[in-house]
Amino acid sequence: MIIKGSALSGQIRSPDPAIWCVLVFGDDDGVVSDTADQIAAGWSKSAGGQANVLTLDDDDVRRDPALLFNKIETSSLLGEVDIVRIRTSGEKVAKPILDLVEQADAAGTPFTNKLIVLNGALNKRSKLRSGLESAKSAAAIHVFADSEQSMRDLVASRLEADAVAIETDALDRFTAQLPGHRGLANQETEKLALYGRNLGRAISVDDIRRLSLTDADSSLRDMIQHAFDGNGPACLLEYERVMEAGTSAISILRLIDMEAKRLLQARSLLGTGGNIGMKLKPPVWQSEWAAFRSRLDRWSAAALTRLLASLNDHELQAKESGPAADAAIRILLLNIVKSAAGRAKMTASR
Repeated sequence: MIIKGSALSGQIRSPDPAIWCVLVFGDDDGVVSDTADQIAAGWSKSAGGQANVLTLDDDDVRRDPALLFNKIETSSLLGEVDIVRIRTSGEKVAKPILDLVEQADAAGTPFTNKLIVLNGALNKRSKLRSGLESAKSAAAIHVFADSEQSMRDLVASRLEADAVAIETDALDRFTAQLPGHRGLANQETEKLALYGRNLGRAISVDDIRRLSLTDADSSLRDMIQHAFDGNGPACLLEYERVMEAGTSAISILRLIDMEAKRLLQARSLLGTGGNIGMKLKPPVWQSEWAAFRSRLDRWSAAALTRLLASLNDHELQAKESGPAADAAIRILLLNIVKSAAGRAKMTASR
């Protein structure tokens, strides 16, 4: 079964009793996770709140498929429902999941326990996706990254739920600055809600300006901009401050990735007219445009594409290396500085 659009809201509010397994997949793992949370909450509510959420590691399931079978097939003596949650990638654990779905479809009776599978982007040739889309007792939900309006609506609803008021201009500015990733945006929204709770007035634009950058955030932003500017000494100075603040290598890599993508997007918009800076995410305000435009001149689309490809490799290494990744980050920053400085010299010699 395929669930999309308005049907998703209905499934969350009043889950179909015939559906015991749901696959949620898409590019933005934050949206995938949020949707999975909503489905689990709907199942728990329909079970009278008597549901236990269990998380399985997909590597453990791949090595021992019986682990998943046992969790799904074993019923509680107290009548409680187990909601098994498993995050995986590609077809890693497709076979045991599809075997369970086939078993439930053949019996014509869904399992009492539930299964939520979280995955990344899956094309239509995916066995896991196609198997759950065609199943009678299971469903697949393809979710997409937030648009600017949907992100704004999401922030507004979460603030309203916490009885936090915010001015319209402040909401616009806050959502414009959010990263295009639901997980990171959720973290920033939680910080804003905490700030606005019992404030005694609506959150203003001035509040957003003050909250947008902590000292560590400012050093991290400046470090990345200095790197793309080719300013080695200033970049390394901010790097030391970032390390003192305990910023993780993964956080640094993702923000470098975000800035590279913003530069690449800006390159694609050159010559289209209008205020290019405000079309970017996060936007480049007018006071920042001159410096950003100068930075943009140092980076071609090809160079940015190569950098983005290398960042994927660096992130995989960082996840495996842990604290040892710090030295690799320093080398990466110096390589970005060197590349930007070299292009600056080439531009000046023309």
